[in-house]
Amino acid sequence: MGFVPVLSFAVGAMIGGGVFTLSGIAINRAGPAALFSYAIAGAIMLLSALSCVAVATRAKEGESGYGPVAELLGRPSRFLVMWGFYVNALLAVAFLADSFGAYLHAYFLHGAGVTVAGVVCLVLLVVLNLGPAVWVGRAESWIVGVKIALLLVFISWGVSALSPGRLRPFAPHGTHAVFSASVLLFTAYTGFNVVTNILPSVRDPAKTAPRAIIGAMLISIAMYLLVVLAMLGSGIAHFGLTGVSQAAEVLMGHWGAQLIAVAACLSTLSGANAMVLGGNELALRLAAQEDIPAFLGTTTQDGFASASVGLIGVVALMLILFASINRVIVLVNITALAAIFIMNMAALALARRGFPGAGFRIPGGTLLPILASVACLGEIFSYDLIDLVLAAATMALGLLLYTRRDWQRKVPVEPALEKIREMFRNLETPLARALQHLELPPRRLSRRSE
Repeated sequence: MGFVPVLSFAVGAMIGGGVFTLSGIAINRAGPAALFSYAIAGAIMLLSALSCVAVATRAKEGESGYGPVAELLGRPSRFLVMWGFYVNALLAVAFLADSFGAYLHAYFLHGAGVTVAGVVCLVLLVVLNLGPAVWVGRAESWIVGVKIALLLVFISWGVSALSPGRLRPFAPHGTHAVFSASVLLFTAYTGFNVVTNILPSVRDPAKTAPRAIIGAMLISIAMYLLVVLAMLGSGIAHFGLTGVSQAAEVLMGHWGAQLIAVAACLSTLSGANAMVLGGNELALRLAAQEDIPAFLGTTTQDGFASASVGLIGVVALMLILFASINRVIVLVNITALAAIFIMNMAALALARRGFPGAGFRIPGGTLLPILASVACLGEIFSYDLIDLVLAAATMALGLLLYTRRDWQRKVPVEPALEKIREMFRNLETPLARALQHLELPPRRLSRRSE
């Protein structure tokens, strides 16, 4: 895959619930200063994205972008990075499905509750990811374009209605609220790691991956800031979970609210789908590396990651039914920050070696990885103790699976593992096949050149 499909997939993973659900929550907490909250979260994640790029672009042929972590910090660190991102994807699916449910209930299925609508989203995701990969690729290619176009329409209306008075008081709840809001917003930017998941499928990864990740981060930061400005232009004092559509109804009328609700449903479904695909890719690779039990990498005869899809669906369903959505958002953030912190430490080790070999070089040597590592730690320990304990428990569960790998190797699972490894060698995982359908078709050769 070239630059355009990789960029498209990364943007699709990032611009989802971070816009349509979290923007209203951020404004409620920080007021107009939510602009700074998004900018702070984006700046920290951009620093970490540079670390991820530096490490990922030094992966050996056939490795994922996390492969070099084993050489730089040891195999357990590589496992923790991949497990952290897997748990992050699993939790994010629940958050995005719940966001989908809020918009579907508010604007289209009034008779169904938010929970029921969220379950509808999960069913759609499971069906989509157990069907032909061409469905996934084609869906992603047009969903990203549609939601960006509809958001730009909303932004043009909202920014034109914005007046200086709507920005006062700028930080009504103080600077603490600005930083408090920023810690909720990291999940809005974690989608960039899908590029490291698919690195073996990327053409010229040393050039394409940095451009795609940095480009997707900058596009997402810009879109989030513009959406917040447009929402402030509506003059609404307090937003619900469907905040963008609430603002669109004031600015554009009922038709505008319906239009944005369509974009929200498409966007959250698209973002959740990207997380399912990324999670499946990680589960298959962890199984192929014998870091988790082989049955978690079980695939159907057609190559669908049935065990992983089923696990994600069941866990997301339990979270939608019984967990607080705010707690889910926090756990999404902590698990992502923990994985990203390890990637920053790997980049720091790489910088100390002088960035050997081909691959992206971070400007300033060790400075940016150190800043990114400190920022990640600061954000992690800003959360409540109960949330840190829950996140630590999910990581400990992964370590328990990892420490059992020697026992697993005594079980005759080699045929199953070889099937998974063959999928990676031939780029036939569900994510790789889906991305192949994002690529523009090659031009037909002329008869003369034939």
